[in-house]
Amino acid sequence: MKEIGCSTMLYRNFSLKQALAGIQQAGGSAIELCARSSVTGQITHLDLNRHDDVNDYYQKVKQTITNHNLLIESIAVSNQQIAQPAELERLIEASHQLGTDTVVISSGGVSNSEESFLLFVDKINQASTILTGSQIRLSVKPRVGRAVHDVATAEQLMTKVDANWVGLNFDATHIYRSHPHADPVQALAELQPHIFTVRIRDHQVSREPKVGPVETQIPGNGGLDLVGLTSIIKQMPNVSAAILEIVGTHKRPEMTFDTIQEMVTTSISYLKPLLWEYVATPMTTII
Repeated sequence: MKEIGCSTMLYRNFSLKQALAGIQQAGGSAIELCARSSVTGQITHLDLNRHDDVNDYYQKVKQTITNHNLLIESIAVSNQQIAQPAELERLIEASHQLGTDTVVISSGGVSNSEESFLLFVDKINQASTILTGSQIRLSVKPRVGRAVHDVATAEQLMTKVDANWVGLNFDATHIYRSHPHADPVQALAELQPHIFTVRIRDHQVSREPKVGPVETQIPGNGGLDLVGLTSIIKQMPNVSAAILEIVGTHKRPEMTFDTIQEMVTTSISYLKPLLWEYVATPMTTII
């Protein structure tokens, strides 16, 4: 069975301790640790802009995560953050102290523009050159409307990067919305050799580019073939965990901690049986 976890992004209106306690209570065993900066008041669970007592801060974060028996699958940052050398250096230090070797971002740029695509590739290669020197991988999410958004552009990206250190962060909902006839299960199968990390949720039946309501992202409440997706995910040797990532909760002030907690618990409970891998064992004959 794959580890199943949750991005702390779902709990961005709440402290790191609250987020970790919630994920642990819901049955999760891994996290995507959100280090994206916020300009609208949400909590950044890993602050890369600290200048005082930095080492002590990272060790406290690590100990807090350890105390909740959770693994760090990756650290999530923004495109803006990987474009800043000083922030990259802080990201490297944080990764080393926290014991993780994977950083995740979403594709930048705009779709259907060769110039934008090449500029994004250049940004990825510049950041990866620095990260690779510190043995850190970069996992890029194809994102609807961005330079890398479907199977073709994801495969094109992989021809222009060092595939040992740059891979894909696969989220079926973005593939689903990238084209009216896109098949996320087929896309996962095709892109599997390039995938470092996996994000999982459901999505409304509509394929409009805008993400659906929070409620339809809860696994089982949308139109994605989660059985087909998880049947592939659980067989992928290079993927350590499937990480729940539901977006939009921090924009809904009426969503209390208990509301989000119920959402995460329901999601993980739905996904766990799908990610269970049955292993046959010889029967024992009792004489």
